[in-house]
Amino acid sequence: MPKVTIDGTVVEVPAGTNLIEAARQAGVAIPYFCYHPYLSIVGQCRICMVEIEGAPRLAIACATPVTDGMVVRSETSARVKEARDAVMEFLLANHPLDCPVCDQAGECLLQDHSFTEGRDTTHMVETRRTFPGLERRLLGPHIVQNQNRCIHCSRCIRFTQEISETAALTYKSRGNHAFIDTFDGQPFTDPFSACTADVCPVGALTIREFRFRKRAWKLRSTPSVCPGCSIGCNLWIDHHERTVYRFTPRENPAVNATWLCDFGRFLAESLNETHCLHPLHRVEGQLHRVSWGEAMRALALDVSAARTLRVVASANLSNETLFLARELFVRHLKGELVVPVHPGEPRRMKNGKGEWLYSRDAHPNSEGARRLGLELVDGERLARFLYGAADLTVILDPTAHPYLSTAEALQLLRVSPTLSLARTNHPTAEVASWLLPVASLASDEGTFTSSGGHVQRFQPAFSPAGEARPAWQILQLLARAMGVSALDLDSPAAVFAAMATKEKGFSGLEWERLGGGSPSTYREHQHVG
Repeated sequence: MPKVTIDGTVVEVPAGTNLIEAARQAGVAIPYFCYHPYLSIVGQCRICMVEIEGAPRLAIACATPVTDGMVVRSETSARVKEARDAVMEFLLANHPLDCPVCDQAGECLLQDHSFTEGRDTTHMVETRRTFPGLERRLLGPHIVQNQNRCIHCSRCIRFTQEISETAALTYKSRGNHAFIDTFDGQPFTDPFSACTADVCPVGALTIREFRFRKRAWKLRSTPSVCPGCSIGCNLWIDHHERTVYRFTPRENPAVNATWLCDFGRFLAESLNETHCLHPLHRVEGQLHRVSWGEAMRALALDVSAARTLRVVASANLSNETLFLARELFVRHLKGELVVPVHPGEPRRMKNGKGEWLYSRDAHPNSEGARRLGLELVDGERLARFLYGAADLTVILDPTAHPYLSTAEALQLLRVSPTLSLARTNHPTAEVASWLLPVASLASDEGTFTSSGGHVQRFQPAFSPAGEARPAWQILQLLARAMGVSALDLDSPAAVFAAMATKEKGFSGLEWERLGGGSPSTYREHQHVG
């Protein structure tokens, strides 16, 4: 591999690596606007110019591959400093000075580079160029356009051409009057439309749902996995004061590169929906609040005494929760357990190699359930499973299948005592004998197994609301109350270790190496909490 010296630091990088990425490994941040590691290189912005020993002119780092023995100066070159100052002055000549009200503030590359590379004076005395009618314009259902801020980096255009492959965005008009618009003038309905706001280095394209809701510097980011389908896209949960404000993509070249589809992205708000906050017990038709200790003691007796026990699990639950459910209800208590699944809308995602990954599975962990040997059933088989009386029916996730919301399912559940874990208002609450509050993904920890076979870890962003607990912990408390010492595991890591020793599909995997613990190698702004 070639060795290159950048600002006095020698690094060895793979052949073909450009100078921006080589400098990143040397701890040197070369500024850029139009460059993106998963988009084609166009060299439009010219802010990434560096001085190469022996070269007569400055070179743009994004389009210059390393060669063995190359000596590069970036921060230590006066020529580079002068060139970058000139580029910044050019870019800011027409840029509006609306940073205090711009939603990109705190995440703006122009802001950052203006501070580090720009001048405190300008030669611009002419009237700034404007785009009447293209300010605060709803370009599509999720994207707001402020064309006055655009620096014509073409990232959004290249994204629709190369990644989403819709070619929806393009330049219109010419020269100083060029602006971003959809190719045919229709609304921008790309299923990955919000990614164009991700790649926009300024505030020209912003996401309508997040716009003006929270300043970026107040957010903290927690690594997680998208619950929208089985592809398993990596994401950040961006939150503040125990409220989730958005999902943003987290780099994983094997799965989603740095992209996130609109469907998965806008599931973020659903994590804030929490209605069940305390353990409840139905007595003579009325639900009464009880403590966790009372609930566990009573349920331990009911579950132990149940001669016919049936359990409805969910492919939305983590591997750790499904493992505990199987060990407790099936192998220890000899009950029956099924995992209802249903198809969702077709989803697809492009990985770092430019390959499409496809899914019609609406659940993030169907593959994990298969690896644990659990029975996956559709709505018809779920109905047959619930038919007839049982001493106890346990529903670990009422949202596991649409059938559980139907009048028929509720009528079947009325026949037997029912224990249900719940987070939001759900029709099963009308018939449940016990309701236990369960935490959302934002307050849970564990792993999902994607349809591609990737076992990926997600972390808790903040503590659960009220008295809610993660599902794995509820099962662990129940096992402890029943005296099942083998399942008295005090963390998801301990559960995963036990699972990895018993299950072939998880053998050889180590909790610490499953991802989610370290910041992304590519994220232009970090809000890691």
